[in-house]
Amino acid sequence: MKQEKKHIERNSSGGSDNGLDTTKTLLLHSIAGVVVFYFVVHPITMVIYWFEFQQIQITRSEFFEMLVERLGQSFSPAMMGMASMFVILGLLLGLGSGFYYLRLRKQQLEIKLQEGQMSQDIISLIEHGENDRVEFKSSLRYDQYTNGVNPQLEEVILKTIAGFLNANGGRLILGVNDEGEILGLENDYLYLKKKDRDGLELKLFQMICNSIGPEFSSLIHVFFYRPDGKDVCVLNIDGSRTPAYVKNGKVTTFYLRVGNSTKPLTVKQAVNYISDEKHYAA
Repeated sequence: MKQEKKHIERNSSGGSDNGLDTTKTLLLHSIAGVVVFYFVVHPITMVIYWFEFQQIQITRSEFFEMLVERLGQSFSPAMMGMASMFVILGLLLGLGSGFYYLRLRKQQLEIKLQEGQMSQDIISLIEHGENDRVEFKSSLRYDQYTNGVNPQLEEVILKTIAGFLNANGGRLILGVNDEGEILGLENDYLYLKKKDRDGLELKLFQMICNSIGPEFSSLIHVFFYRPDGKDVCVLNIDGSRTPAYVKNGKVTTFYLRVGNSTKPLTVKQAVNYISDEKHYAA
C-alpha cells in the first residue's frame, strides 16, 4: 500500500519524467490526428464532394472505379492545399484529444491518491482499536459459524447505530472483528439481492428506516474502502438532536453508547437522559 501510494504521488507531482510523458502523449495524439485526417477524412471528403458536384448516374462497378481513381487524386500535388488544411485540422484535434486525455489521467491519479490516503487512515483507525467513538463488527448479516444469515447480527448493528445517534456520534466499521482483523464483506454480498457494495448500502438503510426511522438516515454516511484487498464499510454516524429508538416487533428500546460498548437503558434511565437538555441541544 505504501509503495503504491509513493508511486501515485511520484506520478502526480510532475518532474522531468512527467514532462517527457506529457510530450510523448501529445506527440502521439497529434500524429494520430494527422494520420486519420490526411489518409482517411481528407480523401473520403474529396470523393464525396466530387460525386455530389458531378451529379451523374453511374453503375456500382463504375462507382468503385471512380472511387479508387479519386482517392489516388486526393494525394496529388494539385490537392496539397486542401490536404494541408486537413493536416492542420487533424493536428489541432489531436492536440485537443491529448490535453483532454492528460487531464482525465491526472484526475484519476488524484482519485487514486485520495483513496490510498483514506485506506491508510482506515487502517490506522483499525489499529487503534475500539473506543467510545469506534466500533467493529465482523459482518452485517453473515454468520461465520453457521455459514448463513443470522438476523440477530442485524439487530446488533441497529443497536450500535442507535447508540451512536443518542451519544455524540461515532464510526461503525463493518468487515472487521473485535481483534481488529480485516475479514471483508464478500460473504455478506452473497446473501444480498444485489451482491455488491450498493446492495449492502441499500440493505443497511432499509434496516435503519424500518427499525430506527427514515428521519435519521441523513445522519448516517456510508463509505467503502478496500484495505488489504478486502472490502470494509464505514458508517460515519452523527449525534442526533432527537432520541433514536430501535423497534423490534412490539418492543421499543433506547440504546446509548457507553465507553466502548452499547447499552440498553431502562425507561427511567432513558427519561432522565433525554430530559437532560445538554444531550439534545438544539
